[in-house]
Amino acid sequence: MPITIRHAGAADAEAVARIVNQAYEVERFFVLGDRTSPADVLAHLRRGVLLVAKEGETVVGCVFVQGHGDRGSFGMLAVDPLRQGAGLGCQLIDAAERHIRAAGGRFVDIQVVNLRTDLLPRYRRLGYADVGTAPYVHRPTIQPCHFVVMRKEL
Repeated sequence: MPITIRHAGAADAEAVARIVNQAYEVERFFVLGDRTSPADVLAHLRRGVLLVAKEGETVVGCVFVQGHGDRGSFGMLAVDPLRQGAGLGCQLIDAAERHIRAAGGRFVDIQVVNLRTDLLPRYRRLGYADVGTAPYVHRPTIQPCHFVVMRKEL
């Protein structure tokens, strides 16, 4: 069945929270608690655009996108663990970048936890460059970490 990517709505909040929490299980070695909740997803919908990838009626991935003048950002990128490794994450990143570009953005900023050493080279291959660091403040941590701030010119 083909994958479609569209804007999420409130009705998608529970499915998005489930997918995000499943995908972010790999972070349990340094953080406590779930990555998100349906209420948090609804709050994200008020702050920006949440794109969902669907296979039929099933949410299989998502990415949160915001615009800030000539800059945009994305985060909460998640793919159903059973569908990872098939290019869906790249499709969602492309959709996020297109959305930012269409809104007048010329740059995309992302934050990647320094302990996710598997992700940093992937983003570098996609054209993102390290431009700084920021504190990690999302969830309680069980080991020290910070964000690596990365940027790409569109």
